[in-house]
Amino acid sequence: MAVDIGDPVPGWVDVLQLPRQPSLWPPVGRSGFFEVLQHRGHEVRLFPLDAGMRDRGSRAQRCTGPEWADLTRRWPVGARIDARVEYIFPGNRECSVRFGDWREVVEYEGRPPDSGTQVKLMVERQSEWTRSLILRPCDMPGQGI
Repeated sequence: MAVDIGDPVPGWVDVLQLPRQPSLWPPVGRSGFFEVLQHRGHEVRLFPLDAGMRDRGSRAQRCTGPEWADLTRRWPVGARIDARVEYIFPGNRECSVRFGDWREVVEYEGRPPDSGTQVKLMVERQSEWTRSLILRPCDMPGQGI
């Protein structure tokens, strides 16, 4: 779904974040608040913060409130994490990493990492809305793996 963010760079919401029935998708002209999931020079990937604009099974439901509180205590902003690359998503230039019993998605630059590669990451921020940890490599501030 395209989103006018008032910028020449287009904003969009992945169809997997939207309600499963297209008849429930936000109508043209509806405004709302979004979290930026990815910002590249040619596009801005968005997550709708209004629960009425997204599917009930979206990322915000991936853990309970107490589980999220425990996770953010274990891995506060600035924490260093040893993780293992599990899956590569070349279309988005992202990879899924696992650390402990948790998974996150991390952007990479250049050549994709190999599945099974150990990486050192830092918690850059915590997203309450998506209940996700925003991670970056320890040795490359602001860059992907």
